[in-house]
Amino acid sequence: QTEEKITALYERLSRDDDVAGDSNSILNQKRYLESYAAQRGYTNIVHYTDDGWSGGNFDRPAWKRLVADIEAGKVNCVVVKDQSRFGRDYIDVGKYKEKIFPKLGVRFITINEGYDSLSATSSDDLAFTINSFVYDFYIRDISTKIRTNLTAKKQNGEYAGAFVAYGYVKDSNDKSKLVVDQFAADVVRDIFRWKIEGLSPQNIAVRLNELGIPSPAEYKKLSGSNYKTSFQTSSKAVWSHVSVRRILKNEIYLGVMIQGKRTTPNYKTKTVVTKAESEWLRVEGTHEAIISVRDFELVQELLRDDTHCRAGDVTV
Repeated sequence: QTEEKITALYERLSRDDDVAGDSNSILNQKRYLESYAAQRGYTNIVHYTDDGWSGGNFDRPAWKRLVADIEAGKVNCVVVKDQSRFGRDYIDVGKYKEKIFPKLGVRFITINEGYDSLSATSSDDLAFTINSFVYDFYIRDISTKIRTNLTAKKQNGEYAGAFVAYGYVKDSNDKSKLVVDQFAADVVRDIFRWKIEGLSPQNIAVRLNELGIPSPAEYKKLSGSNYKTSFQTSSKAVWSHVSVRRILKNEIYLGVMIQGKRTTPNYKTKTVVTKAESEWLRVEGTHEAIISVRDFELVQELLRDDTHCRAGDVTV
């Protein structure tokens, strides 16, 4: 006697879906699916739940676990409340429905639409396809609205990033505004002063480390932020010439907000591309300056001289 295969009950809820009300909650989806399975005598049911994951793609932990069980031959049926819980990407939804499930012998049911791959007619398939287009359009529409809203905020000089540049924190009364972090701001002023006095970014980094001053990444962590960066190479982040130079070249210390440097091609890909500088959103006077224009411009000139000197070095 072979082991009875699983009837997989799949639930999904994203942060956007959460505003739709209790009918889409994970608990209610589970009850709904269990009731459906019980009425039809389905046994050996197993829940696969993605709570807080977008339907715009299938890169979700519970879904990937379900697919692994399907490929291992453990599942014979997948049941979802409706197509939107399954996914909102037209291409990937079609791939699973038309190719992967049939190839692996898995029955697929969406309760609200009345779709059952075991008995589906051409009309059912057409309705499924139309619904897929509608759900895909929903994701496109939401993405467009979010992008438009964020762009408007940035054009108004409102801060729209997750993490703030070293030297500032978000205003506790208005997260779109920046206020000076006095400790970090004093460090920034020292960095600019030392550069004007003739120290190189590397020597400034050495001095900061000798003084035991936490680097920007370490300072964020000590301040309770869950900030992570690919530039961090040790368990305790230290200053480097790269982090010093990044501060010395950042116009944010002049009270200038520059945003929109990077974007993604569209709502279906997370690949980040850098935009041309002419497309950046630059707004002056959005927050208190830490460095004077005179000192900032002097430092930029010194940095250019450093570059010219390196380029002109000759080894004999």
